Amino acid sequence: MVVILNITRYAIKDERLIPWIKFFWQVEAVNVDLHYKLLPTECIDVILNLADNMIYETELERIVAPPFHINGLRSKYSFIHQENTIRIFGISFYPYGLYPFVHKPLNKLQNQVVNLYELSFNLAQKLKEAVTNDSNGSVVTAIEKALIDEFSINQNFTEKAQLISDFLKSNDCNSVKSFCSERSINIKTFERMFLNYTGYTPKVLRCIRRFQNASNQLVHQHSASLTDITYYNSFTDQSHFIREFTRFSGTAPRTFQLENDTVKQNASYTYF
Repeated sequence: MVVILNITRYAIKDERLIPWIKFFWQVEAVNVDLHYKLLPTECIDVILNLADNMIYETELERIVAPPFHINGLRSKYSFIHQENTIRIFGISFYPYGLYPFVHKPLNKLQNQVVNLYELSFNLAQKLKEAVTNDSNGSVVTAIEKALIDEFSINQNFTEKAQLISDFLKSNDCNSVKSFCSERSINIKTFERMFLNYTGYTPKVLRCIRRFQNASNQLVHQHSASLTDITYYNSFTDQSHFIREFTRFSGTAPRTFQLENDTVKQNASYTYF
């Protein structure tokens, strides 16, 4: 039986957080048995789980996640399994957005589930205090306050984050080499910066972003042809699109639509 997850998304209210965090989200459900595929994504999610265990399943292992954990940028699909009661608050960061709150290199977070207490005890403890509020609206406000308490940046990082953002927004035909040439940046320096602040190289992160856009089109635009998606996302040709999509998702595009087994295909959203 397919269970539709009702996910509430909260917009960021504090302007200081907007450049770094995409949105907050919350899921609550009871008496469930969920087993859904998680696709590669360009977001880094901090998960605050207040109920029963979350279990991640990859090709190689089964991971019982710590209650407060980070699901880093992913270049591989996995599965998530939850039973009984779900009560989760999540924070979805931009690829470079987590660094100003933990101030540690993120190159070890790729495709990993990491205990938030191990990466930043102070942030984990403050978020734990924030989610003890009873009212959902108050919880989100308290989460923002906890984040602001740990937030710190300097001009050097701001400039580097802007470079990362500019590259990800640039035309996919604009190679790393040409982008660095335009900005008078050494390529190796640029790649090390990406790894430090996002956990991935520029090329791989752009591929993840492109895959995410294509998978969203397949979910929300069923009538879109593979040719249209190929062209819109600047794949070389349809074979290139199918090959890259299959590498990231484990299935070909049309099979992906028919299987209907991902979180994004089985969720409804409420926005605040």
